[in-house]
Amino acid sequence: MRKLAMLSQLLNRKRQSGMVLVTGLIFLLLMTVLGMTSVQTTTLNERMASNANDRNVAFQAAEIALRRAETVIMNTEAENINEIPLASVAPDSDDDNDWTDAISYPSAVGSIPAVSSITTVPPLAAQPTYVIQCAYSESTSCSENCFIGMNCYKVTARGQGAIATSVVVLETIVARPID
Repeated sequence: MRKLAMLSQLLNRKRQSGMVLVTGLIFLLLMTVLGMTSVQTTTLNERMASNANDRNVAFQAAEIALRRAETVIMNTEAENINEIPLASVAPDSDDDNDWTDAISYPSAVGSIPAVSSITTVPPLAAQPTYVIQCAYSESTSCSENCFIGMNCYKVTARGQGAIATSVVVLETIVARPID
């Protein structure tokens, strides 16, 4: 009887022919593919979060420039209001070279250039800039151009994030009472 049981076990081993090994390898392959997909998804999510953060930084930089231009317009003395340097045309928002101080805008009076660079937080690709224009005319004189007793200025501001491809351009109209 003992010999018969041993013979039966020997025959069963020959019939298995490594099926457990094949099943284990398939399972291992599936786990590897699942792990690789997980790593790729995590990497993509990290990139998206980084880009969203960089765009937010660019938006904040443009907002700083916008507020600075509004401050310049609103805080300029009444007798010097016509000395605010105005551009006749806003620079192209997609062209980095249009936003440099080398643009041939009217020369600045005092310490306010026509295209102003503002010092902000360091990890920016470029410091934010702004351009001031007359809101509703092509001229460089903004006398009562929007409402009676008001001068209106169009401010275009540009900010970049930590990388040069994250650019935000904002515009606003600033109405200043004529003193």
